[in-house]
Amino acid sequence: MFGFFPLILSAFLLGLGFYLLLQVLARKEPANLLRGSMGWPLFGETLGFLKPHRSNSMGSFLQEHCSRYGRVFKSHLFGSPTIVSCDHELNMVVLQNEEKLFQVCYPKAMHGILGKFSLLIVSGDVHKKLRNIGVSFITSSKSNPEFLDCVEKMTISMMNSWKNCKEIGFYKEVKKFTLNLMVKHLLSIEAEEPLAFKILEDFLTYMKGFVSLPVYLPGTPYASAVKARARLSATVMEIIKERRKEKLGPVKGDFLDAILSKENLSDEKTVSIVLDMLLAGYETTATLMALIVYFLSLYPNVLEHLKQEHNAIRKNKENGEPLNWEDYQKMEFTCNVIYESMRCGNVVKFVHRVALQDVKFKGYFIPSGWKILPVLTAVHFDPSLHENPMEFNPWRWTNKATSKKVMPFGGGPRLCPGADLAKVEIAFFLHHLVLNYRWKTMADDFPLAYPYVEFRRGLLLEIEPVQAKAGKIET
Repeated sequence: MFGFFPLILSAFLLGLGFYLLLQVLARKEPANLLRGSMGWPLFGETLGFLKPHRSNSMGSFLQEHCSRYGRVFKSHLFGSPTIVSCDHELNMVVLQNEEKLFQVCYPKAMHGILGKFSLLIVSGDVHKKLRNIGVSFITSSKSNPEFLDCVEKMTISMMNSWKNCKEIGFYKEVKKFTLNLMVKHLLSIEAEEPLAFKILEDFLTYMKGFVSLPVYLPGTPYASAVKARARLSATVMEIIKERRKEKLGPVKGDFLDAILSKENLSDEKTVSIVLDMLLAGYETTATLMALIVYFLSLYPNVLEHLKQEHNAIRKNKENGEPLNWEDYQKMEFTCNVIYESMRCGNVVKFVHRVALQDVKFKGYFIPSGWKILPVLTAVHFDPSLHENPMEFNPWRWTNKATSKKVMPFGGGPRLCPGADLAKVEIAFFLHHLVLNYRWKTMADDFPLAYPYVEFRRGLLLEIEPVQAKAGKIET
């Protein structure tokens, strides 16, 4: 009996080798394809591409490949033959020709986490309708006095909670801040409610598996994220049912009310857009806030200029008088700091697209059906576009041409719909932070791209209160 085992094993290995050979031979490539490397059979170069590196750098994979093959090259990533673009002009063409030459195409494993109606995945009329719903609500919210008052009160409450602290885990704190703000604004759930804590816990689990290896085994980050997403969906669904029961009661006036009263959406689509808005307003905004605080600690001249802007705003207000939309419009340097932190910190490293037809541009050839990854990070550090690109310099944004050389909020029809809302939240938060606290970061606590951004120590800050200048608002 055991004499047959070596034969069976040999046959299995021979079959596996033959299968892998067929996979390699099946990679039929056009003669005029770009230079590059397809890496290992099946795995390609995905592990090298996703190797963690400082988020305020391109990383060794892109540096080596651009040096060897040029700023646009072929590879095999996420299970597909891929063109990687570090070229700004090509990236603009890809993002601005959505549904014409290119289409969104995230790996199938992400669909299990995001849901089939996520704005990141859907395209065409469905994407247009869902995005317009989000944009409409954000546009009406960003200058709304009630929203601005909510942002400021939650900011001051968080600042007050730090007064007796010598150290804080800033990244964790701002994640709590942004999620509590979003659940209040979207679902009218107060930060103190147990449901808010439950949503936060599920979102933390959800994000850990967001870009993990898609292995659905018990205990893996991916499997936990899929389950967390299902719990979040069930939570939102319960809230929808309660709202329908209370239809004759007082209107809450939040995002969910706006959808249920005006939009003819299925429950599944309603749940999906609520979760998309929570995700965008929670994770990316918190990451950007952490990056700003990190860079300000490294560049005291920038911090001092920022303080001057906010001191000037505060001097024209009564003690304890809340900020308003007119104050925000005066925060020009603050907005430049936000933009520069996006450029240097790279909240989003790349996006996924697929070519709908053969595309030729600037001598580059992208075959139909191939994936293309516009790498935003590489453009942000391109010395042909930016003087001293590795330097954190918010003053570069006084030149309006700078905004045409970067894509911190994406581009085309998928331009981040919540960008304006995030800037208001961050600006108000920074106003109270720079006028009320001094802080130091740890030398080894820097942002890493996994490709999502994390800090080695969670951005642990040594903090010290200064004499309050922003006043205190009764909450």
